[in-house]
Amino acid sequence: MNKFRIPWKNSVYIRMLLLFIVILSPVYVIGLLIYNWGIQAVKEQVYQSMDSQTAYYLNDLETKVEQMKILMLDSLNDDNLNNLATISPIMKISERRSAITRLQQRLFAIKSSSELIEDVVAYIPGTDMLVSGVSGYDNIGTEDAERLGRTGQRFTAAPELDGQYLKLRAPFPNSRNRKPVFIVEVTISVAQLNASLSYLAQPGLGETAALFRPAEDGIIAGANVSKQVQTMQTAVPPLPTNGEGKSFADVGGRSVFAVYHSSSKLNMTLIKSVTVDTVFGPVRKYQKWFWFFSASAFLIILFFSVSFYRSVHKPLVTVIRAFGKLQEGDLKVRIHRRNKDDFNYLYSHFNRTVKHLNVLIDQAYRQKILAQRAELKQLQAQINPHFLYNSFFMLHRMVKMEDNARAVVFSKKLGEFFQFVTRNGADEVLLAKETDHARIYADIQAMRFVSRLRIDFEPLPPSIQHYYVPRMILQPLIENAIEHGLRNKEKDGQIGVSYKVYPEVVIIVVEDNGEGLDEAGRRRLAHQFEESSEQDMEITALINIHRRLRIKFGADSGLTLSTSESGGLAIQVKIAVGGGERVSDIDR
Repeated sequence: MNKFRIPWKNSVYIRMLLLFIVILSPVYVIGLLIYNWGIQAVKEQVYQSMDSQTAYYLNDLETKVEQMKILMLDSLNDDNLNNLATISPIMKISERRSAITRLQQRLFAIKSSSELIEDVVAYIPGTDMLVSGVSGYDNIGTEDAERLGRTGQRFTAAPELDGQYLKLRAPFPNSRNRKPVFIVEVTISVAQLNASLSYLAQPGLGETAALFRPAEDGIIAGANVSKQVQTMQTAVPPLPTNGEGKSFADVGGRSVFAVYHSSSKLNMTLIKSVTVDTVFGPVRKYQKWFWFFSASAFLIILFFSVSFYRSVHKPLVTVIRAFGKLQEGDLKVRIHRRNKDDFNYLYSHFNRTVKHLNVLIDQAYRQKILAQRAELKQLQAQINPHFLYNSFFMLHRMVKMEDNARAVVFSKKLGEFFQFVTRNGADEVLLAKETDHARIYADIQAMRFVSRLRIDFEPLPPSIQHYYVPRMILQPLIENAIEHGLRNKEKDGQIGVSYKVYPEVVIIVVEDNGEGLDEAGRRRLAHQFEESSEQDMEITALINIHRRLRIKFGADSGLTLSTSESGGLAIQVKIAVGGGERVSDIDR
């Protein structure tokens, strides 16, 4: 090491660092400070103005709605309303007309208390009567009756959106367990809300304002509502009770700034947005200075780059080219340089590392092959027939019932199945034999569950019958579909096995019509596939197959999950044709 140690004043790194700090920092830091100070000052002024406007409007709207609720609840004690709801059938016609008139006058007085109120209506379901502060007496229509049946039994603490109107309702009595005797409903005009919001949003300045409920009704009312507001409302995060904040978003290539406040009493959020170009016009004078300093910084960086190229870039290119040759397999590559600088130390270690690699490469390569072969043997040994006992019990029942014909077929298939499972001579089999084994297993299960299960196999394409694949990659997938996918199906269970052949890949699809996996379940299992190389992970049947396919055919092969056309789980077995690292080919 001492051989390559050089004085600090000759170090390329120190010289370039000092040159960059001395020349560039003062110029650019001053420019950034001036520009950022101007930007922040204008932003704060705009934010304070918009924030105070939205807060005042929302507080004023809360006050008006609370006043409506007070008047609405007070009207529940009206004698005329109570008489019409309880003793209307025994009232004289003149008395009933007089009560309706006085009730209408009171409802109209409530309507006149706010310019936002469209109408105030009292519904009396028992007598099929409604009294409107605007239009007077009428019968309850079918549409109103259905609506009141759905929503009329609860008091609305916050206005509910109903078409072009917001509704406040007060039933009497206010109980979910009792049918209301009468209901007083205040209708708030969305058009009037739009008009009131227009004072917050001036079109000439690119301003917009809107009331919305993010999780329910979307935009309720607004002024100059456009894609700008619709985009901004999606940028508003979930707010706590009476929360507030600000946000930036890109809308149609333009930057938009928004301020929002939420109200727990109204269950609404008010958002006001404005285009940044409109509001931050005064900042452009700072931009001129910023561009001046940026141009100066660019010239300085250009000068610095030339110096850096000569002192640092050329040596780095030399190292990169050497690594490129090493990557191509040239283990004789060496770096020789006359100049004694920081990179000479790197060159020396590179040369020693390449020399050491020559000693280790053959040993490491062979260890990798042996380790993969051992892992393949270990994974294949994990697969055991889980249905052993049930199959023998079924064979016992067939013999006991003297169903000799089925017993002969069943015992033959069972013997063929275990003959294949216990044959450990080869790690791989022809795809045709693997498919035959899976079909035998399917026939056994179909005989066991004849009343609730059907398994369909497409014919194996002749072009892929000669492919060698790891043993037992299809039967466990059918077993998984029966034990998990169709576990809760008492009848009409279906499993299908199909094949798709492409120039670069063969796909075998095993799908069922069971319950399937939700998106979270598929993501979790896919994550286990990706992490399945960890030695401490429990190896399931699916992960077992996924790993063996990757060991055999490479990283482009393995299992993928999706939803079948019938709503169940579809498992695709991907086999890369001629791709990947093929351990068996190396051994042969």
